[in-house]
Amino acid sequence: MKNPLGFHACIFDFDGILVDSEVVLVKLWKEIAAEYRYQFEISDFFPCLGRTAGDIKQIQLDKFGEDYPFDAIFQKVQDEFRKIIRDEGLPLVPGVLELRTFLEESHIRMAVASSTYRKEVLFRMERAGIAHLFSTVLGGDDIQHPKPAPDIFLKSAQVLQVDPGECLVLEDSQSGVLAAKAAGMHVVVVQNLSPVSDVMRETADAIYPSHTALLDSLKKTGLPFQL
Repeated sequence: MKNPLGFHACIFDFDGILVDSEVVLVKLWKEIAAEYRYQFEISDFFPCLGRTAGDIKQIQLDKFGEDYPFDAIFQKVQDEFRKIIRDEGLPLVPGVLELRTFLEESHIRMAVASSTYRKEVLFRMERAGIAHLFSTVLGGDDIQHPKPAPDIFLKSAQVLQVDPGECLVLEDSQSGVLAAKAAGMHVVVVQNLSPVSDVMRETADAIYPSHTALLDSLKKTGLPFQL
């Protein structure tokens, strides 16, 4: 059945697009870095969005110097974050469930594509109460080259059995936007914690302040570009 939206698959980034995890992570990084006498600001978190642990390590070593105890801080952040998720769950980004329902009713295939390892993504999805809503989930361990390389999005299209040019990607990070465009896909930025960089503005097909705004556009006028 042909859908009126012009695209046949929608690929969701995870952190910041499906679950509102980034505020919690920033707080943990600030608190735990302070225990080691390092001042971690919210602006130090933005370059880490959508990146692998290896990338984040290099970014932070470049920022704080070779003596920065990244491994110890990173492990403690992960342990505390998992404890919070286990005890309290994870809040969803406002409007994302309504958007997903609309896409399902419009016969759009969907996938989740995250730089985080798939086992961890599935754990977080379960604690957020959305594990049953997505049958296709890919993590950073499912591909060889992480974002901003296109691998994870090309793999998602392959699993969904759609052409990359028929996919719409929802992202909130610069690395994710670049990866989606490198895969030959259309990409929409849904704003969350981090500011939209100049590169994102130049590269993304559209930018929306929320999932609700994107949903309103899809219902009323469609996307502001031709797929």
